[in-house]
Formats: sequence, C-alpha cells, structure tokens
Amino acid sequence: MKSEGSNVNPDIGVSCSIDDPSSCSLADLELMYVDALWNYYNGGKFTLSDEDYDRLREELNWQGSGFPTLRRYEIEFVQAAISYSRGESVVDDDKYEELKRRVKAEGKRTDVTALLLYTKGKELLDEAEFELLGAEMKKLGIEVGMKGATCTLSQTSTELISDTSGVFTMYAALATVPLLLGLSPSILLGFFGVHVPSGLSLGFAATLCAGLTYKLVNYTNLQNAEILIGACPCCEMPIKQFFGGESPAETFEHKCSACGTKCTLNRPKRLIETAGGFSRA
Repeated sequence: MKSEGSNVNPDIGVSCSIDDPSSCSLADLELMYVDALWNYYNGGKFTLSDEDYDRLREELNWQGSGFPTLRRYEIEFVQAAISYSRGESVVDDDKYEELKRRVKAEGKRTDVTALLLYTKGKELLDEAEFELLGAEMKKLGIEVGMKGATCTLSQTSTELISDTSGVFTMYAALATVPLLLGLSPSILLGFFGVHVPSGLSLGFAATLCAGLTYKLVNYTNLQNAEILIGACPCCEMPIKQFFGGESPAETFEHKCSACGTKCTLNRPKRLIETAGGFSRA
C-alpha cells in the first residue's frame, strides 16, 4: 500500500518522526499506527509509505505492543459505535451485533479498541455523544480511554492546588440562611414601625449566623474543608476533589470520567501519586 507521503496527522499529538522510530515513545508509535490504519480503512489512502509502515510495525513488535495486529473488524466496530452515538447508522443491526460479539470475544484486546474509541470519539463526537459512547461500550466491558503506554503522553503537572475560593464560596452559601434568620426580627419589627438600631441588628444577626453556621457545618460533616484541583495525568481532564470532616482522609482514589484512568490523590503532599498503574510521584 503506497501513499503520496509519510505524513502523520498532527492532531493526534505526536511530535516525533517515523523516520527515527527510536526517538518515539511506545505511545507515539501506537498513535501513529492507529491513525494510519484508520485513514486507510476509512478513505482507502495510506498515509505512510510501505517503508515507514514496515518500520513502524517492526518497532511496535520489538517493543511488545499489541497494535501491529490491529484487525479490520476492530476498525469497523469503532466506526459503527461512533456512528451509533451520533444517531446515525453505517451498518445494519445484525452486522453491528456481530461486530460487538467479535470484540467482546477478544477480551484481551480491549485496550486496543478502547484507544481507538477514545481517540476517534474525542475527534468526531461532541461531549454528549462521547458520554453516550462510553456508556454503551461499558455494557461490553470496554472502558473507553487511553490505556497502557498512551497514558504516558500527557505531561501534566502532578501537583494538586488548594481551591480556597471554592471553600469560601461553600461556607458563604451555608451561612446565607442563618444570616437571613438573624436579620429577620429587625426586618419584621420594621414593618410595624419599630426601629432597631443597625448595630444591634447586625450584631444579633452575626452572632446567630456564626452559631448556626458552625452547627450546620458540623452536622453536614463539612468542617476542615479543603478542595484540591488538578488534571488527569492521562487525558488532562480537570480533577476537583473535596476533603473534609472531623478527620479528613489523607488520600482519595479517583477514576477519570473521561478516560477511565485511576489515580491516587494525596492530600498532605498535594500530589497525584499514581495513575494508570505507573508512579507519577
């Protein structure tokens, strides 16, 4: 299969060159391969020369990747799944059910399919359609996301930052009702023509507000509140996690809603310590 050039789609986030595979990470190579095969099966044009394609397959095989055995039915399944999420249909129901059965039977290769679904789903679907795709694939036991080596592509910071403004807003919202209750007596007396000095009114309201808010915070277990924000080490989806209570947890196991990557949020260290099975401390 010859192409007019050896270009790689710049939108897939690969910066190295196929001319020197040794300079590429396994994640880069896998994305190059997926992109080239997708373009071929969808448009009949191969975006890599035979020489580059052979070099890419050889390097992937040498590094033990499962991607050089990417099969046509896997591409067809991803095409059908993405079209289904758009409300369209590129194959009839019987064909789609057959593709689903084949993919489900090859459970050990779900990471390959998951990457295809993630990269092409993100490229071709809007947010609502992508969520629908993820929900449908979950029924087949496929967690749509960047798995394995591809998760190392992201160079996001492992730091967690304290969102002090978010905590302030939360406590301010809790104090709104107690404050209104504290002001209500002077407001009601005002309707009957009784003037209450503003200092006395505000003092009473502040005292009542402080006491009721304190009890409300403790009742809802929101004392010692802290909100930490960061980014998923795999897909860069924002992370926002609340810690609080009488004895706030030191760690929290977070699973990304977009790519399925699991990571551990360490509150005392303000770090994302692990993600996708590898250390990011």
